[in-house]
Amino acid sequence: MNESAITRAAALLEREFGPDWLTIAQQLGTENLRQRVGKELTSFMAFPDRGTGGDNKWRGNCSPEVVTAVLRYVLDAKRYYGKDISQFTLLDPMSGSGTSKAAADKLGVKSILYDLNPAPAAGIGNWNALKNDVEDSADLIFFHPPYHDIIHYSGNMWGKPHPDDLSRCENYNDFLEKLNLCIRKFYMALRKDGRLAVLVGDIRTKGQFYSIQHDMMRMGDFESFLVKGQFNCVSDSRRYEKPFIPIVTEYMLLLHKKDSLIIPFHFSQDSRFSVADTDISALTWHHLIRMTLESAGGRMTLVELYAKLQHHPKAKKNAHYKERIRATIYEHRTQYISCGDGTYRLSYQVA
Repeated sequence: MNESAITRAAALLEREFGPDWLTIAQQLGTENLRQRVGKELTSFMAFPDRGTGGDNKWRGNCSPEVVTAVLRYVLDAKRYYGKDISQFTLLDPMSGSGTSKAAADKLGVKSILYDLNPAPAAGIGNWNALKNDVEDSADLIFFHPPYHDIIHYSGNMWGKPHPDDLSRCENYNDFLEKLNLCIRKFYMALRKDGRLAVLVGDIRTKGQFYSIQHDMMRMGDFESFLVKGQFNCVSDSRRYEKPFIPIVTEYMLLLHKKDSLIIPFHFSQDSRFSVADTDISALTWHHLIRMTLESAGGRMTLVELYAKLQHHPKAKKNAHYKERIRATIYEHRTQYISCGDGTYRLSYQVA
């Protein structure tokens, strides 16, 4: 569909439905992803119409429809497998404006809410996730933490800055360490057959991209990974000159506690190595020569290449490494351009 047709369709919707036209269009546009094979919850969540519950003026709040959808799924799963739900409990340890209570009330289940805010909208205030114990147990824990320092809560949304506020961590690693402590603590508070639903987003700060869902610890059985569309963000009205990929999604990780005592877990660990002194099966002579030329600005003499690579593990395993270097350059003549006098350059400019 061309841009003109889209413009005309938008104008028709606006005339017919007034200011709600965009929400209607967004719901229509995502319906085929949000509902499949007779299921109302799929791996793609989109709620252009936030729904009622909590406070939409509370920055970073999620739609009560998000909590309702996962809560309904967990209840349906328990019913299907013949589990007792008469004492079903939803726990939200960072309850913000009380959205989870609205969702629980809607489906008629008990909810317990904690928050660091001394005067929360609902539930128990002045509860410190890093220092206080989770005294309650739950069948579903809905955990929607701050996304590092994107939005400051203490000292901004409420009260004074608090040292244990996850939105005021010193750096991303500090945030991740504290986030993982919370995940371990909340998972332990689950009842058998309980679920921990963690809603997080990717962030970009000071030119660096961080994926919280990728970096965070996972416990239990990884039951599902849901992508959630973001709507009506504060940044939507801004325009940027610098090329980058805007973040328009969040992610829900649904972790299932199948066993009371045995706990599977996973966490990622960053590492790095230097190609200059490491040999792995994926590293060919061609790769090594090309990357060595890149590191030198894209141009070197054969003598310089010999000297640079003579101590590399590949060279130590090959007594005829100089011949191998020359043969590799010859085999890839379109990528290594001869400049004469034994000098070669790459066929492209090095950034």
